[in-house]
Amino acid sequence: METKSTRSHENLLELLEISAAIGGEGDLLALLELILRKARDLTSADAGSIFLVEKAPRRRFGVDQDQDPPLNGQSPTGDTLWFAVSQNASLEAGKAGLTRIDVSEHHAIHSQLVDIRFPISEERLVGWSALTGEALNIPDVYELDPALPYRFDDAMDKKLGYRAVSMLTVPMRLMSGEVVGVLQLINRKNNSSEVLTPENAREKSGPFESFDQALVEALASLAAVSVERTKLLDGQQALLDSIIALMAGAIDAKSEYTGGHCARVPELAMLLAQAAEAEDEGPFANFSFDTPEAWREFRIGAWLHDCGKLTTPEHIVDKATKLETRWNRIHEIRTRFEVLLRDAQIKRLEGLLAGENPEVLDKALADRESELREQFAFIAESNLGAEKFDQQSVEGLKKIANQSWQRHFDDTLGLAWEERELRTSHPPSGTALPAEEKLLSDQPWHRVPRSVSQKVKEGYGFKLNAPENLANFGEIHNLSIDRGTLTDEERFKINDHIIQTIQMLESLPLPSSLWRVPEYAGTHHEALTGKGYPRGLKAEALSIPSRIMAIADIFEALTAADRPYKKAKSLSEAVDILSGFRDRGHIDPDLFTLFLERGIYRIYAEQFLDPSQIDEVDVSRYLDAAAQRRAS
Repeated sequence: METKSTRSHENLLELLEISAAIGGEGDLLALLELILRKARDLTSADAGSIFLVEKAPRRRFGVDQDQDPPLNGQSPTGDTLWFAVSQNASLEAGKAGLTRIDVSEHHAIHSQLVDIRFPISEERLVGWSALTGEALNIPDVYELDPALPYRFDDAMDKKLGYRAVSMLTVPMRLMSGEVVGVLQLINRKNNSSEVLTPENAREKSGPFESFDQALVEALASLAAVSVERTKLLDGQQALLDSIIALMAGAIDAKSEYTGGHCARVPELAMLLAQAAEAEDEGPFANFSFDTPEAWREFRIGAWLHDCGKLTTPEHIVDKATKLETRWNRIHEIRTRFEVLLRDAQIKRLEGLLAGENPEVLDKALADRESELREQFAFIAESNLGAEKFDQQSVEGLKKIANQSWQRHFDDTLGLAWEERELRTSHPPSGTALPAEEKLLSDQPWHRVPRSVSQKVKEGYGFKLNAPENLANFGEIHNLSIDRGTLTDEERFKINDHIIQTIQMLESLPLPSSLWRVPEYAGTHHEALTGKGYPRGLKAEALSIPSRIMAIADIFEALTAADRPYKKAKSLSEAVDILSGFRDRGHIDPDLFTLFLERGIYRIYAEQFLDPSQIDEVDVSRYLDAAAQRRAS
């Protein structure tokens, strides 16, 4: 025979089991479903609901947020109750109201019953418990004293074809006394297997006992802590995701020319990863992100793949011409050409005053002007970095550079002390005026030495060799760049962003669910051949997500329309260039095939490219080549 002591012991064990189960549940709705189901099991309740308190916006920095003033009898803060979860055994048994509800696999009533929000008011039973922090144990809700501040709203009964009788409403309170929700149970059944109807509900159910209330209050307290923990974890996760998105946005906003890169790469990476996971056979048959957390980990890695660019100077990221630093120094050089032309014009005038042959003087001026214009045009064209600058061009540049012009003003005036000190320590700056200077020059102060703190750190496996100088602004040095607009020093600084990315991310105390973020973010410049950077990893060391990131990064860069140093490629051009990366062993050939076969390139293009860039792509051309390569 069951005694009260036996029942208490069994319920205590049940509560301990519930506590362990709740502690291991991270999904809020699943947690609420579990809590409600256990509360009903412990009390033989036919139905029940959980309402969560949702806070209204509070004052921020002394400014009131927009919100409607609370009505009489409502929460003075304007908080609301969220109808989060509802369960009803009798309705789920198919006795009534099924046209209005969606019965889930875990026996919950959703649809119109849940996801409802209403102001916290003492007129409602759950509102009264939320406001006062006190439980209500009502034998029959239809027989409440009209003098009480709260009342039972029978609208839901009528809507569902149900009959509520007994009701237990218990606040979910934290140790601080704060109410975070309300747990409501309806109709304590005399026999747990009974199916209640509006006709038999009063006969087959009875009031909740004090022992029931004590159990539910204990469970509600446990639930309150668990719900708050879950909300805190969710809040922390949301905050982290927001900070990550903010950081990525800051990187993009840092330069108007790379805006959107950090946002677009994750989108493309996710498309390709989803396509790979959907494969049931072939090289990706066993690839998957097993949990939502694993997907989140990959997405965060994609978002942060360029976080190291926070350390990359804008004038390097945005460098569209060879002579650019924070401005395009072609203007300085043009001014020197203007000086040389004025010198030639003055020389003609001096010759006329001396009685020399005007025709000879005019021809000499015309020849010199033509020569200067031709020379400046050559330098200006060289500055663009559009074509390969061969050795013959370098020699021509040096010949032009060797011309002299006269400087009549002190070039150390108006400088910051550091630059002034650097210049005055290297003649000819600061020497007697007027001073003869070369038309173009590489001066000692153009070179910025690399300090010890700016060396590549050991212990990370980086294989990038840093140039001797941190920067070199020499005019001939920059104009002699053989391809593109970046010097070796600047290219290293660009590549250094991935080193900074890895160091930043590996220094963070990431949870176990995010431990692969540095890998996903830090490998998109590696190549299957081992010729990538910064670690020179080979194919066997590169996971499928890392290989996906490489393709996403390259393709986005090819099609981006916001780069000053290049025009955006059309869709067909980008795919063709990407195929070259495949042929050279840089990217994964199977992923490239999947990229084409599943139309990822076009899905991405339709979302992010200008319509003028979207043209036809002969996919068969690349797939046939892939098939031939596999056959051989």
